[in-house]
Amino acid sequence: MLHSMTGYGRAETVETAYSVSVEIKSVNNRFLDFQCKAPRELLHLEQVLRKELGAFVIRGSVTCHVHYEVHGEAGAAAALSLNEPLFQAYARIARQMSKSLGPEAMGAEAAAQVNLADLMKVPDMILQGAPASADAPAVAEQRILPVFRRACEALVAMREREGQDLVRDFQKRVGAFYPALDKVAALLPLRQKEYVARIRDRVAELLDGQPVAEDRLMTEIGILAEKLDVQEEMVRLRAHLDHFLEVIAEHAAPGKKLGFLQQEMLREVNTLSNKSQYYDIQQICVNWKEELEVLREQIANVE
Repeated sequence: MLHSMTGYGRAETVETAYSVSVEIKSVNNRFLDFQCKAPRELLHLEQVLRKELGAFVIRGSVTCHVHYEVHGEAGAAAALSLNEPLFQAYARIARQMSKSLGPEAMGAEAAAQVNLADLMKVPDMILQGAPASADAPAVAEQRILPVFRRACEALVAMREREGQDLVRDFQKRVGAFYPALDKVAALLPLRQKEYVARIRDRVAELLDGQPVAEDRLMTEIGILAEKLDVQEEMVRLRAHLDHFLEVIAEHAAPGKKLGFLQQEMLREVNTLSNKSQYYDIQQICVNWKEELEVLREQIANVE
């Protein structure tokens, strides 16, 4: 089933001891890119969550927000904690500064004072949501993973729904190429007739009324017409259209293959337009190019 790369999923669990909520957003990307935004003490989960995500998503830029809160006394104990190594480092520097200044520069009591309010403003001096015990990271992982999986399932469901909308639009746009191909096939004999007449008139003008061998003229016209023949381009274009419809119906992640087919179709349309030298056919090719540009933009969002 074709999936869009744009989607959103959310899941949460609220228990007496804890609560977890996970939000996942995805947009298009050539590869799978994952960013996890979570409290500092849970950042170790990013690799675990990235591995889990691989079971749900193949391509896309995915951003995940994890909110985890411990309730009750354990939560209160974990809510705020002092970054002891950082505090000791600042205290050591304060003592060195006080010793260097000495009582001559300022009063000994003033030199020894440390402004705690300023220390609390130091980044990461006070940690929020620090684990309450050594086994807290493992416990948090066990609690968060099931919620993350449910959020991934919701994300995939939305990507599937948008993917089905894309499939219907692809089928409609690609299906419109077939009657236009039939119209081009019907115009080719007219183009050939007008082309031969134009060549005859041009030759007569150049010879200024002098006779020319009919068989020689037809041979030269045939050589020129062969160079302008577009049957091969039409056959290849129809084959690419058939393959495009097969891919969106049968492949789970066809984005890259559809992008390649779109480029090949555009190549055939450009060649057909250049070789046809016939206004009505060239106008059809212009419309095809517009449709192929729309397809290119939409394919960029297919997984």
